[in-house]
Amino acid sequence: MLADGHTLFRSGMKTLIAAEADLEVVAEVGSVQDALSVAKLVTPNALVIDMDLLTSADEQSLLALRLAARSMGVLFLTMHDSPESLEKAVGAGARGYMLKNSGPAQLLAGIRQVAGREDQSARGLSLFTADLKALAASNSYPRPSVLTLREQEVMRLLAEGRTVREVATELALSIKTIEAHKLNLMRKLDIHNRTTLTEVAIRMGLLPSQSPIAS
Repeated sequence: MLADGHTLFRSGMKTLIAAEADLEVVAEVGSVQDALSVAKLVTPNALVIDMDLLTSADEQSLLALRLAARSMGVLFLTMHDSPESLEKAVGAGARGYMLKNSGPAQLLAGIRQVAGREDQSARGLSLFTADLKALAASNSYPRPSVLTLREQEVMRLLAEGRTVREVATELALSIKTIEAHKLNLMRKLDIHNRTTLTEVAIRMGLLPSQSPIAS
């Protein structure tokens, strides 16, 4: 499935892919929201998506994309070869990351790779691809941007070992409000206990790596 805001670019990729015997474009869309909706109907093995679409996607859509990426390979195309773009791709559950100025053969190899049809690294993938794979393998994909600023603050304090009551007192909020923030952040990050919460907080950079893990 192709997701790009530019019709001509999608058309060019569709023509390229259609010429391959083992690949088929099952759908093309112009937004993250449409990609998520259509993916439920056509269940693609791979989603090729323009990185720029992330800037207009809301928080709920980004979370849904990360969850959907567990069942299909996501390949991001971008004009910007930068650590910031890499972090956004990892945060959205990407399995691959390529520049838009890659050649046709490189793009096809990248699609086959994220779809699980090619074991060797595709030629032309971003130099950051090795970093992306390492982050994904170590479950380091959660990024602070997944959470609101208040949720990040609550997570940091809980990870430091504070109780819900202590966090409520420090932030001048009710215990009920802190419990709600705690529930939301744990649901967003799919974590279920204090130990994992602390580990994820460290990976997200909310705590220094030397901080002890609370039991």
